[in-house]
Amino acid sequence: MKIKKGDTVKILYGKDTGKQGVVSAVKNGKVIVDGLNMYKKHVKGDGKEKKSAIIDIAKPMDVSKVMLVCPNCSKPTRVGIKRENGKVERVCKKCGKVIEVAAKKEEVKEEKKEVKKTVKSKTKSKTKKE
Repeated sequence: MKIKKGDTVKILYGKDTGKQGVVSAVKNGKVIVDGLNMYKKHVKGDGKEKKSAIIDIAKPMDVSKVMLVCPNCSKPTRVGIKRENGKVERVCKKCGKVIEVAAKKEEVKEEKKEVKKTVKSKTKSKTKKE
């Protein structure tokens, strides 16, 4: 899939045609865009704890209805794939520059791993002392 979580996309078809938003989830050829393709869902309460409400939900839309907005040239563009030395990179068809979102994800994953390691080491030291 050429569109990933965190990409900015432009809606091509539907009630939100022409609007832009950030992709919050991608699954099975469908994309959920924050604040776009919103529908109302009526939730019934149980009379004790839950209250009845009308909730706004962003429904998934097909990937073919959106087009990636290049972070370099800020234009809606098609995405090409470039393979070099075992690395796969997404390339903007209009400006030819590499689209980088995966690098940000890797940094976040590394930070999470470091936090988990420190938490585990603290819990191990507590159990050994006891």
